[in-house]
Amino acid sequence: MNELAATVISSARPDVRLLTTKDVSQLRLPWDGRFSPADLTRIAATEPRLNVWNSRTGEYLVGGYWRHREEIATVVDIAGSAGAHDLLHGFADLAATRGLRMAVASEQAERRKREFYLAAGFDEVETIIIYELTRIRMRAPELCGLRFERVNFDDERTLAALLDLDHRAFPWLWWNSPEEFVEYAGSPGVAIDVARDPDGQIVAYVGTTRYRSWGHLDRIAVEPGLQGMGLGRAALDYAVMALGNAGTRRIGLSTQDNNTASRALYERYGFRRAPSHDYRIYGRWLQSADASDSGGREQTVG
Repeated sequence: MNELAATVISSARPDVRLLTTKDVSQLRLPWDGRFSPADLTRIAATEPRLNVWNSRTGEYLVGGYWRHREEIATVVDIAGSAGAHDLLHGFADLAATRGLRMAVASEQAERRKREFYLAAGFDEVETIIIYELTRIRMRAPELCGLRFERVNFDDERTLAALLDLDHRAFPWLWWNSPEEFVEYAGSPGVAIDVARDPDGQIVAYVGTTRYRSWGHLDRIAVEPGLQGMGLGRAALDYAVMALGNAGTRRIGLSTQDNNTASRALYERYGFRRAPSHDYRIYGRWLQSADASDSGGREQTVG
C-alpha cells in the first residue's frame, strides 16, 4: 500500500490515519505509555504497519498480527481516551483494506470495559479462565503407553506433523503458525514435547513454560479422533510431573470458559480457579466467516 494514499484510512473518520515515522513527533504520549518515541518510530517503520493515530488529538493505536497470523490483526496498545473508539474503528478499517479476515482485541493487552469494544463493533468471542495447581504430588506420570519426546524443530516431518495436529485439535482462532511455534520454542523456559503411540504416530503434544519455581501449561492438544481415551489426562500428568521435576511448585493454565470437558479434567486433577486473572477476547470479522472458522476441538490454550 502506498504510504501517501494510505494516510487517510476512511472518509468516515478523516482524522484517523496510518501512523508513519514522520507522524511520531506529533503523538501525545501518556506518562504511563508502553512505548517511547524511539519505539514508536521503529514500530511505524516495521511490517505489518497496522498502527493508526488521530491527527487532531495525537492519540494512537499500535496493532500487529495475532499469534503471527497474517490473516488476523490484534490490538497491542491504545493510547487514547475520548477518541479511542475512532482509533479502534480505524484500526479495523485499515486491517480490512489490507485483506485481513478478522481483528481481535484481548483484555490481556488492553483491558477496557466490555461496552467499549461492543460500541466499536467488536463482539465477545472468547472468555478465557485461569486455573492454578498449588500442590504437586511428585510420582511417576501415568502415560497410557505414550512416549514423550522433545520436538526437534530442524526435523521438517515432525514440525509438519505438529502443525497438522495443532490445526485439527484447536479452533481456527487458536491455530499456531510456523512462525509462532518457532518464536515460542525459542522463548526462555519453554519446552514442547510430542507424544507418540506404540506405532510411533504423534497423537498429542504439550507446551510448557517454567519461570523458576512457577510454571505454566501453555498448550495441550490431543488427536481429535482419540479424545475420551485418557490421552488428555496422560499428557496433563506428563506436563505436571515434568515441571515438578524441574523445580516448579505452582502451575497455571488457561482455557475457554465453554470448554467443559477440559475444565472437568483440570478440576479432577486438582487445579483450582483463579478468577481474578480471567480475561475476554473481542473480535470483529472483516471478511466473510467460513463455518470452519469456529470449528475445531476445545483444548488448553495459551
